[in-house]
Amino acid sequence: MIADGLPELPVGCHLFEELRLRDAVYVDKTKYLPMLGNTGKFIFCARPRRFGKSLTVTALDAFYSGRIDLFRGLTAEKVMDATDFVARPVIRLDMSSVAGAGSKRVLEKKIMCQLGVSSKRHGVTLRGADSADAFLLLLIDVHESTAKKVVVLIDEFDSPVISVIQRKNPAYAEQLDDTRNVMRSFYLRIKTADEHIESAFITGVTRFSRMGVFSTLNNLIDISLEPEFGAFMGFTQDELENNFKEFITKTANELGKSEKRLLRMIKDYYNGFSFDGKTRLYNPFSILSFLHAKIFKNYWIKSESKTLIRKFLNDNSVTVEQFHGKVVDDDFASDPGEIDDTPPEGFLYQAGYLTLRYRNHTEFTLDYPNREVRLSLSTLFFENISPSTAWLDIRKYGRDLTRHLASGDVKGMVGIFTRLLSSIIYYDHADANREQRVMTMVDGAQETADEGSPKEPSRETPRVLAEKLLRTMGEGFYRSILHAGLWMAGALVTAEKGENIDRSDLEAVYGRYPYIIELKMTEDVTGGEKAVKAGMVQIDEKGYGRSYKDPILVSLAIGRKERNIVACLFKSGESGSVKAVEIKLPGKQ
Repeated sequence: MIADGLPELPVGCHLFEELRLRDAVYVDKTKYLPMLGNTGKFIFCARPRRFGKSLTVTALDAFYSGRIDLFRGLTAEKVMDATDFVARPVIRLDMSSVAGAGSKRVLEKKIMCQLGVSSKRHGVTLRGADSADAFLLLLIDVHESTAKKVVVLIDEFDSPVISVIQRKNPAYAEQLDDTRNVMRSFYLRIKTADEHIESAFITGVTRFSRMGVFSTLNNLIDISLEPEFGAFMGFTQDELENNFKEFITKTANELGKSEKRLLRMIKDYYNGFSFDGKTRLYNPFSILSFLHAKIFKNYWIKSESKTLIRKFLNDNSVTVEQFHGKVVDDDFASDPGEIDDTPPEGFLYQAGYLTLRYRNHTEFTLDYPNREVRLSLSTLFFENISPSTAWLDIRKYGRDLTRHLASGDVKGMVGIFTRLLSSIIYYDHADANREQRVMTMVDGAQETADEGSPKEPSRETPRVLAEKLLRTMGEGFYRSILHAGLWMAGALVTAEKGENIDRSDLEAVYGRYPYIIELKMTEDVTGGEKAVKAGMVQIDEKGYGRSYKDPILVSLAIGRKERNIVACLFKSGESGSVKAVEIKLPGKQ
């Protein structure tokens, strides 16, 4: 118990034994432990970071080891008390501890160290020419010394390979091949030692086959999408309210909100992960962190290195809005491709930024899990297309935009939009691959301009070609930027929402204020006034926003030359009068 009489919140604790001995809050998931053994011999389950994988693996360790003292009062206690329950020797390996080796020699040494801990635990001598052989011999020796088949638990199986990808350097290709080969050979020994193994349970973030497990264990059962295990890890709404009731009451009192209101806010901010297209879950780390700090923040993304996601955003021309409601087939969810050739939605799905929302017999719908993830990815999106010197400003813009949206301040909102657009360095951040893609696009357009009479490829620099492409971009490019900015501020945003006979460009709701935003393109500032008047007429004639009470109607004009907002008209449902916003463009960074 802590000073105020509440049990301890196990923030950051991923060891089952330690959590139980400290009498910390534990959401009982032990009913799933015997279910795994009844499902198959070799089991795999993928879950995003900080979702309870390590806690599950250490709970399985205690379960199979017969530590019934740790299960008093939990569901699995009855199973362990049964006369037919047999404790087993366990070899538990945490592959996150061998990540970042940097070379094949160091990787082998780190794995041998992990195996050494298990050999000492079971009183056998570690032997073998390399880590793979040592693993095989360890399984054989433990089986023979105990006269019981071994339970193998492998946590974060993909961590060594992901670590190499995050630290891409001049020796990247060689290190990646070496790491894959070492891990593939290592995991192959599980299949080789089949007669010595009672069961094996493997976890990881991804399901990429070339990580080593799926290319060697063809009899591995993947329960990642199975409805039966939909709530295996993570907290359901009932689990949140039943296990953390005292903390919710205390937090509501301190924040001056009713418990009902607080639960709605928590649900909006942190709920929404799903692995079966039906069950909605909270990320445990985010919930525990919030109940500890009592502040709505983006805890999940701050718990990881952002290197890999930044690299992905830099290498792929994606917008944060393009995956909202994206339909994918069932094969995508179970096998989204390899890490080096998967489509963007495959990468974001496996990284935990996208989740399954709905499921029918053959398809899933993807979406962002919750407000925390939307805000986090939107902020990363802006940081990716802005110089690092502007990153602190980007975050400040998000906070300022939140304040303006919450008060219905259109002038303030537009001012932040202009600063966001000015902070973007557009194609200056492009790497060599992106520059080549730009050149290919423009050269291809030139060659096919006159059918049958291809022109000479352009000799202009990629930067000049990019500038030309930028000038031809339509409002969709800028809509995606504003969409990301509104998400970063925490607004609920819909792009091109169908209303009667046409679609509004953006609809955003923050608190009691709904915003209907229409974008128009113009060559430069001189056409701004005409463009925003046309936009406001379109809003009125098409009836955008009629489903809201007193919506704020906003018409924006984007100047291609200025690459920014050059004019704005807005109308509040409360006043009914149209007002113009004076646009002051910041200097380019």
